[in-house]
Amino acid sequence: MKNTMKLITTLLLVGSLNVVLIAKDEISNLKLPETWAEYLDTVIKSGDLGTWSAAGITKDLWVGIPAGIRYVNNETIDISDDRKKILLSHEMVTEDGKMLSVGSGFVAWDSTSKRVQSFYSGYDGGKPFWGPRELVGFNSNGEVWKYTETSRGETYETRIVSKRVSKKSRINITKRADGTGEASELKLARVIGGGAIDNDENSVLRTKDEISKKVIKYFESTSMEDFTYAESFYADNVEVSINKIKVSGKKAYIERLKKIHKVLFKDMKFLDLHVHTNYFSDEALASNGKTFGELRSSKTIWSNAWANIEAAGRLTNKKVAFPIHCDFRWENGKVVEMLAYYDPADMNAEISALEESKK
Repeated sequence: MKNTMKLITTLLLVGSLNVVLIAKDEISNLKLPETWAEYLDTVIKSGDLGTWSAAGITKDLWVGIPAGIRYVNNETIDISDDRKKILLSHEMVTEDGKMLSVGSGFVAWDSTSKRVQSFYSGYDGGKPFWGPRELVGFNSNGEVWKYTETSRGETYETRIVSKRVSKKSRINITKRADGTGEASELKLARVIGGGAIDNDENSVLRTKDEISKKVIKYFESTSMEDFTYAESFYADNVEVSINKIKVSGKKAYIERLKKIHKVLFKDMKFLDLHVHTNYFSDEALASNGKTFGELRSSKTIWSNAWANIEAAGRLTNKKVAFPIHCDFRWENGKVVEMLAYYDPADMNAEISALEESKK
């Protein structure tokens, strides 16, 4: 419903003193994030992303929505491709299919105030509403927001308290800051395509994010035999597995990389390159029945890439072509683990020719 959408990832508000007490009673130890990364990480790990649904009866709360109407509300929370904004939207529909409210907005980091800010707008009963939202406090149990709405010539402040009951459910409490009108308490359930989610997993896949762009740049620079970028791409302690070959450390792997491009092959190109990056939730299954959260304490991010390699042997001048698949695991902005799979026949043939020439 609108009173949840106007709150971001289902958020909460506190306002006048009695609403502040609600926030303190239901969500203790609220704080403000010091960085956008801190806030976004909590949103993702708490399972806020996705589509949420609730049914209820409208209250005397919003200027543009009459009280006493049965409705169903669906709202969606997502992340922009550049991961700098949280995107919000909602639809509030009556039992007979009439649109009561529709809107969208965003949440982002304001570099001037160094606070999380938000703006939401839409239409209630065919008339526009809009307003800024300010994060009052948050933690893993929920959030509190102040939302100031302008609708039909009136401007008023509300407080929204959103409690994270579980990865599948939320309770949102909305009141006017001045104590007028009715309070709304809404219970939301996370849904996908109209059906209930059957697990707590909420991972994200991206193709236009900054990490995926780094992988593309890595392949581009490598094809030009420029290994400067690789120095910043890999962590010093990177572990590399190439089929059954193991290489430990950035220095050793870049030496191998240089040999491939400067000794064995020339004019190497990565054709039809595709890259995407998986931002795994802690609840997503990794292997052997364990979740990624159980596997490691840090956030699990894997980039997957595949392409068709074309090159020519430096000694044999033989043209080669074969597909390759690479996986890159990231920590603190660098690749700490890499997996590569391809048919080594052409490379082995060029190595054999090189060794034979030295006899």
